[in-house]
Amino acid sequence: MRKYLHIVLVLLCFVPSCKKEDAKPVDWTEYYPLAIGTTRIYECTKITIDVPADIRDTATFLLRETVKSLISETKNCRTFAENCEIKEEGSSEWKPYFSLSVQQYDHAVVRVKDNVPLQVLKFPAKMGFTWDLNEFNTFDEQRISYSAINYINDDAADVLWSDSTLEVTQSDFKSLYTYQYAVEQYGKNVGMLYKKTIDVESQPNHAKIDLTKDIEERITKGTISTFRLKQFSNGK
Repeated sequence: MRKYLHIVLVLLCFVPSCKKEDAKPVDWTEYYPLAIGTTRIYECTKITIDVPADIRDTATFLLRETVKSLISETKNCRTFAENCEIKEEGSSEWKPYFSLSVQQYDHAVVRVKDNVPLQVLKFPAKMGFTWDLNEFNTFDEQRISYSAINYINDDAADVLWSDSTLEVTQSDFKSLYTYQYAVEQYGKNVGMLYKKTIDVESQPNHAKIDLTKDIEERITKGTISTFRLKQFSNGK
């Protein structure tokens, strides 16, 4: 009897314990740090195409976002003011670009750009989890989702800012004549690393086009914008 009891005790030693810390949720606020003074500078490129008007323009500029102050704080939400400035190519001067604040809820991050709140992050962060980008405004519902976790995007930056990342696809619709795509990538302890938006069309009434080619090879009108994190500094 003692022999069998000894065997049972030995087996119990190998049963994995279920500690509370094993199920501890991810500290999601780390993917959008908002310490006062936190600064992110993005290298931006915007391509504008308008074949009927004979326009194909590429503009490059720097965008600087700096967390300035905590505006308000309630039980479930903290609102921070950010300075958003632009430095155009060839200029040495930073100029105001647009108004920006960030609302940090219990399980969501909402960016308020020019008074339009967009729910850019929501948790838990897992593949297949979707939410409404426009939950806090009056626009039509727009379901967005996590499209990649801990994916290193070679197009995002020359520097590996974080190997713990969340990629959010906001739109991805392609037809024979139109293409809308928007994706953002966030890094742990850094914030937004990369953003790309494509909003283009290819219309026969604009120009002679070859419909056998991919729409990105026969664009007649639209814009393509890319933001890549260039500099980052922690706040206080």
